[in-house]
Amino acid sequence: MTETELRRLTEDGRRLVGEAFMKGEATLTDEQLNEYLEPMPGHPTADLDRIDSAVKDVLAEGPDHKTAIDGLLAEDVHRSLDITRRTAGDPGLWHWLAVVRYPDLVRYRWEYRSEEAMREKFLGAGSDLYSNALHRLWWIAELTSRGDDYSTTDAVFANQTMVNKVFDRWFARYQPAVRAMCDELADEPSRVIDETTRRFNHALTNVQLEGLSENDARKMIRQIVAESH
Repeated sequence: MTETELRRLTEDGRRLVGEAFMKGEATLTDEQLNEYLEPMPGHPTADLDRIDSAVKDVLAEGPDHKTAIDGLLAEDVHRSLDITRRTAGDPGLWHWLAVVRYPDLVRYRWEYRSEEAMREKFLGAGSDLYSNALHRLWWIAELTSRGDDYSTTDAVFANQTMVNKVFDRWFARYQPAVRAMCDELADEPSRVIDETTRRFNHALTNVQLEGLSENDARKMIRQIVAESH
């Protein structure tokens, strides 16, 4: 295992990412990029060899643009990037990973449909868990795994409705609520997942999210699920 020092793409460097690059019709050279890359604060490192290997396998398997790719990569991305949530909150890290390290993966996973949508996959991140192609894998695994147990992570990525409806809500960064939601909705149909996440999200306008324990969240979710059947 080789530890690689993590870097970030500066805000100015984002202007290098044009439509031709996002479509795979143009590449960015080291000469173009060097001015816009800098070390991450604290100089964290990661086992990017593991991600390289996992990505290579995915690209070789095909077919492209399939949601199953997420589930195949999430655990490796999370285990390899042994970083704090504070570090994970730096958008520049994810921009570097998507633009510099794994642009072929981003294009392989996400079909180009519009410049705006593809730009999000390369240059999204920050507070939106659902945007950047690598950022979303790490955060969903971070919030759903329990130590070395990634069974909930795997179950979530096997259900695209769960990914869409749970992790595109504003409560998605609060781990107790996410774990309770994923557990309780694991065997529910899409209609119930949609209804439960919507109503739970609305209920939080009158409840302080950070004050909810996992058990409190679970009780609220169970009641909504029961009413949704």
